[in-house]
Amino acid sequence: MTISLLTVITAFGWIGAIAVVLAYGMVSKGRWTADSLPFQLSNFAGAAVMLVIAIANGIWPSALANVAAVVIGAAAMRTIARARRAERAATAQLAAVRATGDPRAVAVVDGSADPTAGVLVAEPAGDAEPVADVAELPRQERVDLAA
Repeated sequence: MTISLLTVITAFGWIGAIAVVLAYGMVSKGRWTADSLPFQLSNFAGAAVMLVIAIANGIWPSALANVAAVVIGAAAMRTIARARRAERAATAQLAAVRATGDPRAVAVVDGSADPTAGVLVAEPAGDAEPVADVAELPRQERVDLAA
């Protein structure tokens, strides 16, 4: 028994469709969130596979929709990666505050485009003076999650 190229292409199409439906179902049931990496990876991979299948079969409306899904998924995963890096940096700064008591080591997590907006992640340890205003912190100590 030989497996034709069409059979392989069809199987990959089904795998992509199952990945997208799985992601949708997991978010709908509340098991994943829309900003979770498993959801974004499932959607991205499924859309990428279905994009290739749509192009191979000349189904251009589906191909265009899957191009959009791939671009959106890639941007979302980039945002998730940046947020995770920012979280690690804030955790490191929190450790520095706890170890040194230096109020200048306070991490600010900023989810807006406003450079003066932010939420203090840590209060200075010991008898150090707290920072009164986020704007007093040097720019490199702010983490912009919106970018």
